[in-house]
Amino acid sequence: MDLDFSIWGGLLCGAMAGGFARFGRVCSMSAIEDALLGHDLRGAKAWGLAIAVAALATTGMAAIGAIELETASVLAPRVHLLGTILGGLLFGLGMTYVGTCSFGLLIRAGGGDLRAFTSAILVGIVAFAFTAGLLAPVRGFLIELGRVDFSAIGTPTIPAILSLVTGEAAAVVMTVALLVLLGVAAFVDPRMRQRPRLLVGACGLGLAVALGWLVTTLAVRQMAAARVESLTFVAPAGRALLQFMTLSFRDASFGMAALIGTVLASFAVALWKRELRWEAFDDPIEMRRHFMGATLMGLGGVLAHGCTVGQGITAASALAVTAPVFIAAAVAGAYVGLKSLIEGRSLWRMGFSTRQD
Repeated sequence: MDLDFSIWGGLLCGAMAGGFARFGRVCSMSAIEDALLGHDLRGAKAWGLAIAVAALATTGMAAIGAIELETASVLAPRVHLLGTILGGLLFGLGMTYVGTCSFGLLIRAGGGDLRAFTSAILVGIVAFAFTAGLLAPVRGFLIELGRVDFSAIGTPTIPAILSLVTGEAAAVVMTVALLVLLGVAAFVDPRMRQRPRLLVGACGLGLAVALGWLVTTLAVRQMAAARVESLTFVAPAGRALLQFMTLSFRDASFGMAALIGTVLASFAVALWKRELRWEAFDDPIEMRRHFMGATLMGLGGVLAHGCTVGQGITAASALAVTAPVFIAAAVAGAYVGLKSLIEGRSLWRMGFSTRQD
């Protein structure tokens, strides 16, 4: 089959991400919930390790000229800070109602979870409607309202901003030290060493993101792609639905191929670990909760131009300034969602009867 280089690369990167995440049980929502409610930081440290691996590998390849990040959308000079903050809040809130992020939905769907499968479809529908459909004017208004132009400092990266205060050399040293610290924090924790699968899964997920930059850089150089990118799982979900209905797989993009690779690898690992089982909604309340969360994640992911992988790891690997902003907003949104669930004031109950006939 004569398929584009970026499609094969997308399948490979998605398979790495999905396979390692399933194997190691790496989950951003579990990490946030364990940290906020159980004061257990192992999940958060694993996510930090994934960021460190992705960022060190990405910046290392950029330093030797193996990859080119100039055309990456996460490093565009005009940054949508308001969209990043509002999107992060909505995405974090949505995660609590679904119990995982958009990437986690694909992982669960690969294991036979029909709740995750239907929720992932809804994320795609909402994302596409918000990007190019009925809700596109609302998105355009919100994004234009909160643009910040970083052209004066070059690219909107963390080292570039730090260099305004510390100088360029010191900013680079501080950034590398922070990344190394994130990685070391996971390995020096004795409780983390008791979960080697989590460490392996986090490292594999980080490497998959870094490989995405390399694959798309090679695709751009071969004129098989217009810009470099790496893994993200909200906007591609919407495009994948349209692709499935109207076009052949031959015309797919890196992001859509990565989405398919994620599900297939999750299925393979679930089959290998004997974790494959069909699961469905227990009752209408659970279904409404998932659909509310999926809608919020679709809206938030489009506004923020990424999800917990797209902004939380991919943008972070390029040292984009939007990454820590999104992560902080998503954690805040998740905190509000968890608090509402604990106190029984869930949004999906509003306007609905909980009576079972």
